[in-house]
Amino acid sequence: MAILKLSEQLYVSPQLSEQDAEEAARLGIQTVICNRPDGEEDHQPSTAQVLQWLAAEGITSFKHQPVTAAGISATDVAVFQDLVQQADKPVLAYCRTGTRSLLLWAYHQVQNGMSVAEAKAAAAKAGIDLSNFESRLQDAAEHKSA
Repeated sequence: MAILKLSEQLYVSPQLSEQDAEEAARLGIQTVICNRPDGEEDHQPSTAQVLQWLAAEGITSFKHQPVTAAGISATDVAVFQDLVQQADKPVLAYCRTGTRSLLLWAYHQVQNGMSVAEAKAAAAKAGIDLSNFESRLQDAAEHKSA
């Protein structure tokens, strides 16, 4: 899987594998945030397994904030932003495809002045298409909530 650079301080990724943990260490990742619920899919590595892989690579700061894309709330966005702000950086956030993690970032950005087009462009540059969420991003920009 690909670890996608969103900014100097934030990367997003689909579900992590053992090889991804090695890549995260090479990239200097200090903190990992999991936005995926355990047991979402059959054969999905548990957070405990991912923690083992990361610890073996020297990455010990891990936060678990499971969300679903359709259910992301303003509270989820605020919690994610706090986790990122308080974390040792750079941070890697992951979920099944990377989209939820990127959405948590994008909602915050549009609530704080970034245009929806800019947020979508940043996501596209990182390899994630947010077109399906454009109306929710626009609502977030206009109403300052997810």
